[in-house]
Amino acid sequence: MLVLSFLSVNLSAQESEYKIFYFSGNPKVVNNSKETALIRDTYISSKSVLKVPANSYVVLTNKKEVPMGISNPGSYSVTDLNKIYQNVGNSNLTQEFFDYIANNMIQEDQKVRRSGGVYRAVGDILKTPFDEAIVINDEIKLDWANPNGKTLYLKIYDAETWEQPYNLMTTDSTYTVKFDDSKFIKGKQYAWTVYHGEDHPQQGTILRVFTFADDAWKSDFTRQLEEIQKGESPEMNKIKTLRLYLDNNVFPVDE
Repeated sequence: MLVLSFLSVNLSAQESEYKIFYFSGNPKVVNNSKETALIRDTYISSKSVLKVPANSYVVLTNKKEVPMGISNPGSYSVTDLNKIYQNVGNSNLTQEFFDYIANNMIQEDQKVRRSGGVYRAVGDILKTPFDEAIVINDEIKLDWANPNGKTLYLKIYDAETWEQPYNLMTTDSTYTVKFDDSKFIKGKQYAWTVYHGEDHPQQGTILRVFTFADDAWKSDFTRQLEEIQKGESPEMNKIKTLRLYLDNNVFPVDE
């Protein structure tokens, strides 16, 4: 069973509830035979059962904010969760444990993007960044598939006016776009794709979009990061920071 804990833990009788910190897929809470969707930062009552189907992932925390990741399909009562915590309770925090939860959160987020209607691409050509990325740096590395080194055109458009700051011929599969205030405006969406011709892509071609974050957005994001760092648990601070990045479509993800 893929279950890991970050800190040593001793559960007392009153610690019989667990908080939903993060989830992907379609896990449910079952109470009196009624299934309901999970809601972040809410507690599972002592009489409920956590139902984790295939291709789902759940990160729980207890009242001491000790995180635990569950990816193995099954139904888990609070008694089951208590046993899981006890079985791994003597484990110490390691980078491997953090990487396990963090990597699962990132991978599951990517799966949701591909299957949930948010992900947009031309076939499997476009690779990174993900669609609707918010770029907090002043440059963004675009990657696409071009295994045979064909001549392609990297095209970037203003998503509102469809002006075209880039129409770059390349035989490569990557290009770093640096912010230039003569080409871009922070806070605006830009669409990009690669295409086999110098002309505009044919009608119906779907592009991905990205935005260079403006100062107001960065200020608010920084405020939220600073608030997280006030937490008493450095380990949970890391996980909360990662969740903030994923929730806000920040690229690159910095866990």
